[in-house]
Amino acid sequence: MSATPTDVDRDLLAETLGVAAGLVGGPLRAVGEPFPGSRRTLVVRAADASGRSFVLKRYLSEEGREAYAREASALEALAGVAQTPTLVAECAEPSLVVMDDLGEGTHLADALLCGDADRAAATLSGWATALAGLHRAGHDVRDAFEAGVLARSTGPVDLDHLPGQLTDSVATWGRLAAALDVAVPDGTFDVLATVPDRFRVDALSLSAADMCPDNNLVRDGGLVLLDFEFALWRPIAWDAAYLRVPWPTCWCAWSLDAGAAEVALARWRGEVAVSWPDVLGVDFDHDLELATEAWAWLAGSWCLTGLVDGAPQRVNPVKPMPRMPDRVLRFLRTAAAGRALPELADVALALSRAVETTYAAVDVPLAPAFTGGGFR
Repeated sequence: MSATPTDVDRDLLAETLGVAAGLVGGPLRAVGEPFPGSRRTLVVRAADASGRSFVLKRYLSEEGREAYAREASALEALAGVAQTPTLVAECAEPSLVVMDDLGEGTHLADALLCGDADRAAATLSGWATALAGLHRAGHDVRDAFEAGVLARSTGPVDLDHLPGQLTDSVATWGRLAAALDVAVPDGTFDVLATVPDRFRVDALSLSAADMCPDNNLVRDGGLVLLDFEFALWRPIAWDAAYLRVPWPTCWCAWSLDAGAAEVALARWRGEVAVSWPDVLGVDFDHDLELATEAWAWLAGSWCLTGLVDGAPQRVNPVKPMPRMPDRVLRFLRTAAAGRALPELADVALALSRAVETTYAAVDVPLAPAFTGGGFR
């Protein structure tokens, strides 16, 4: 559920401005209302007496210290990279980062929800270019990122949490299959835990992890990627596969025009090939298929769990999203392709038919931009 300006605790806002003022060396005033966003954070624009503008991000949840550690460490390690914000100052207690203000603007989600297919396709390729820039800059900063995270954290932190999540999904899928009355032999889903060992191309880099269509800002010089609170170190195929699934961890998870998505993917591959020539080869074709299918199983488990457990389906007019049953169906149909994980293809097909029948699931529609209608 997203926060709205009226939800903001004014005492919390005042305290955050005061802490940030101490970090930058002078009084700050809030400019406008805090940004709508997750309840995990408070994000507000602020200006000093000279008119210089900053964006303050305070981490509020129980996981706030780890989120702060990841974001501050990522931005520090990526200092000077055009595709990321500039870290100005930070504070561990309370957990807070101060960034240079990049100004107002739109993001890829805006483009996907508009009625202009050309704009959406161009912005999608711009996202791919920014992602490639992040990957090329990020592949040299592992030591700095890891040291920063360890120094800022109160306990051990996994640089990449996906292996653990894939292992957890083994038991989850066993429960979900039973709930859908789909019989599977014991050990059917064990292969999901082996995915991290199946990548063929040694191409890893820093990732923002939450690579969603609204976590960026479109500027004249290209997109800037935002929100590094989940930053981690992992194979770059995981991020590129967002164009194939698409958007497995995101609300704006409409289907993409296949041509526009492949153009964007080709743009990304061409850019990162400067650092990893093997991404143009067949081994990386395999890795991309592996990441796509693994995302389908992982994100599918998250979404289907809510349906099976009867979790309320949230509706947010500011963030229109496809129906959850339809997303699950798309994930399972993607997994049923089974080129990288063929041992799961038949069970994915059986599960997809059960979801289609149980929840009246249908194909996820194209993003409104590609239907010419736009979202209103």
